[in-house]
Amino acid sequence: MKASSTKRTIALALAAALAGSVSISMNVAAHAATVDLKMVAADYPGDGKTQQAQWDALSAAFHAANPGITMTVNVVSWDTIDDKVKTLIATGQTPDIVNKGDYSAPAAAGLLYKASEMVSASTLADIIPTFLNNSKYNGTAYAVPDLASARALFFNKDILTKAGITKLPTTWGELYSVLTTIKKKVPGVYPYALPLGPEEAQAEFSIWAGGNGGRLYDYTTGKWTLNSKANVEASTFIKKLVDNKLTEPNPAKCDRTACAQTLFAAGKAAFINGSVFLGSWLKANGGDKLNVGTGSFVHNTGQKAVTLGVQDYFTAYKANGHQAEIQKFMDFLYQPANYAAFLKAAGGFIPATKSAGAVAAKDPALAPFIALLPNAIFYPGDIATWNAVKGAIQQSVGLISSNPTKTLADLQAKAEAAKG
Repeated sequence: MKASSTKRTIALALAAALAGSVSISMNVAAHAATVDLKMVAADYPGDGKTQQAQWDALSAAFHAANPGITMTVNVVSWDTIDDKVKTLIATGQTPDIVNKGDYSAPAAAGLLYKASEMVSASTLADIIPTFLNNSKYNGTAYAVPDLASARALFFNKDILTKAGITKLPTTWGELYSVLTTIKKKVPGVYPYALPLGPEEAQAEFSIWAGGNGGRLYDYTTGKWTLNSKANVEASTFIKKLVDNKLTEPNPAKCDRTACAQTLFAAGKAAFINGSVFLGSWLKANGGDKLNVGTGSFVHNTGQKAVTLGVQDYFTAYKANGHQAEIQKFMDFLYQPANYAAFLKAAGGFIPATKSAGAVAAKDPALAPFIALLPNAIFYPGDIATWNAVKGAIQQSVGLISSNPTKTLADLQAKAEAAKG
């Protein structure tokens, strides 16, 4: 009896000790369950402050609603974000979420969650199909579009009035005639501001090529087509504009922001290929009093007008295993008020959701661009080597202004040799 009692006492003591141990373990586990998500985001306004403040406020609101999860966002310049993300991955510091302009290379490497794992089914269903289809690699969406931009032909109405131009050009031939008239009748003005410098040269080239039916990549053959007949013809027409001094001097060194847009803002250029945020940029950079209009971009005879649709992406990396927490944050971000704040801080782009798009279509500043989207062409962002090819285009496509055939042949060779 005594022995049995002693055993029961020992058993009870062990049980109590184990219960305490389990309690302590559960408390430790509960404490360890706090997840700190890390995100690297591109700086859309380029001021290093606007979006950082927006992300910090959103992160604080998210943590208040989800005490077990914190979010740290590092806003990085567009000039360095690609290298920043590569370095973080290479040094074992892979971020959970990245917000930038490409996704195909990490998707090809198997590093990303699928879009269906990044956001809930209801959020995914709200994404505009055109944008979601442009977020796929091998038929599966591995990114969620954050916003989009389209291009239009901006023009200075006062300059056109001085030159006696009453009808917008729609074809290359009409554009050449109009630019020649402006050069003759409005001295001191560059008829067309042509940015073929490294900042955004791939966009300018793509839309000229698109206006001749040209593309950068042929999905049917699975090959790059930088030096196609259509692209060479478009580049030859660009060279004709440059040779006849219908653009600013040396377009190959003229970047979009510091050169072309600055010339247009100062009233020194009649036409420019502009994105959806150009209007707000002009107001903030000396062009607030310009009398500006927009229209469809020009195209070659026998072709049709296109716009360049550009979208950026959120991607989520699997390295840290935070899929559930990432989805909670992304759904929080796409809540209407939070998403509106993100778009505003970014500078007024086209939203990527149906719900926000319906509202944006009523905005006079955005409506013309949204109307152009059905004719949009896109970068081949789902091709794993696109980022490398884009870099090559940015650095040297400006040389088409002096030697179109050789420049595109060299770029074609680089594209075929590119590694993802």
